[in-house]
Amino acid sequence: MMLRYIRSKAEAEEELKKIKVHKDAINILSPKMFYFNIKVNDLPPQDAIIMKQEMLCCGGDMAIAYNALPPKGMKSDAIIMGNLRQIEWFIERLKRQYKRLAKIGENIEELLYKINRRMEMKIGNRKFIFGKRTYIMGVLNVTPDSFYDGGKYFDYEKAIERAKEMEKEGADIIDVGGESSRPFSKRIDAKEEKKRVIPVIEAIAKEIKIPVSIDTYKPSVAKAAIEAGASLINDITGLRKGVDRIAAEYDVPVVIMHMKGRPETMQINPSYEDVNAEILEFLQRRVDKAIKVGIEENKIIIDPGIGFGKRQKDNIRILSHLIEFKSLGYPILIGASRKSFIGNILGLPPEERLEGSLAAAALAIANGADIIRCHDVMATKRAAMVADEIARV
Repeated sequence: MMLRYIRSKAEAEEELKKIKVHKDAINILSPKMFYFNIKVNDLPPQDAIIMKQEMLCCGGDMAIAYNALPPKGMKSDAIIMGNLRQIEWFIERLKRQYKRLAKIGENIEELLYKINRRMEMKIGNRKFIFGKRTYIMGVLNVTPDSFYDGGKYFDYEKAIERAKEMEKEGADIIDVGGESSRPFSKRIDAKEEKKRVIPVIEAIAKEIKIPVSIDTYKPSVAKAAIEAGASLINDITGLRKGVDRIAAEYDVPVVIMHMKGRPETMQINPSYEDVNAEILEFLQRRVDKAIKVGIEENKIIIDPGIGFGKRQKDNIRILSHLIEFKSLGYPILIGASRKSFIGNILGLPPEERLEGSLAAAALAIANGADIIRCHDVMATKRAAMVADEIARV
């Protein structure tokens, strides 16, 4: 006797084939072998009670607040619990209910679609198929004050050499940044930022074959970088400062990141009631705005922003429950490389956090990350290859 952990419909089908279940029965049984917990917020009491009854009829269950029941009849959050088959039945039953419940059924159906969506994206001259393997984004900071490599590649020649080196080590994208965003760092103006990054981008766009990304939140810097050869914008502010319009105008993909506050103040007592829920809400709003201004859906990547206005427990929660961000339906980028939460666990400075960074990267991949942004390309690439082989069976 042994325990079997089933992670997907494909794994369920494989296990059923091993014990020689009839092919017609496999289609019936496989959706019953793995489970979902879906949270719905702020339901009117009538909706909550009917939905619970419907889910019970499907063989699953639904948790609602005690004060949703008579005589109090208050609004309630809820958690729907069931296997795939039960959730599918539940959706069909909701669709036959009144308009409000039918809409919830449609939303749950869309959620299931997004969780399993594989997206293809053109970045520069390369096609990325997210879900097939993990991609590596190499960090190239042309700054004097970044938390780990500040000053290392501030020199033009050294920056070019490092970009070539990262390409050889297996990077899929080079992310060029000219302003440090470490906690308590100071801002620089667009003129200085362009002075740092544009010559480097112009040079490496000619020297390497992989795409170049610009790490900026300033529209004028993003515009100049794209014209210099960058083909992706990585914005730590989540497109809040107008970079979305530049991306739409030049038809380039974007990384939308969550940050609470500003780098100067973000680590001064940040707090959340439910960190993943709050980040998801923010990212959904920013994605909707991006699409509204003209950025196509298949040109959006999301990043929950490890270390950007997050407590130790927040960073750990995000990484350990990263799969929850799949509900948005977009590729997920994680940048945990050598950050302070790793140092807090190990009691080590940035220079000695490689092993911790690789552990965080591997677990992020297992939990759904599509891109790992890192300083140590070769080591992370190798760790990702092993993680992919295990996690993407």
